[in-house]
Amino acid sequence: SKQKSQISLYNKMWDFMNSRKHVFVHTYDEGIRRVRTSKGKYAFIIESPKIEYVNEREPCDTMKVGRNLDAKGFGIATPLGSPLR
Repeated sequence: SKQKSQISLYNKMWDFMNSRKHVFVHTYDEGIRRVRTSKGKYAFIIESPKIEYVNEREPCDTMKVGRNLDAKGFGIATPLGSPLR
């Protein structure tokens, strides 16, 4: 069974999206491409670090709208001695 959010706006968003299956995408790239080609008629819900990364890259034609829906912590693990550290 589907869990409901305690936030009614999120429930309304889910109900709207779920009744229009064509709005869902399988990859970030597909969602970002739809945003870029929709002339303002498609919004993509995506994690904030990813959209901040996309927004800073050419062709610089996307933007974040509104505040984050929630807050989560992320960690990145690398092997000991990795040059990525």
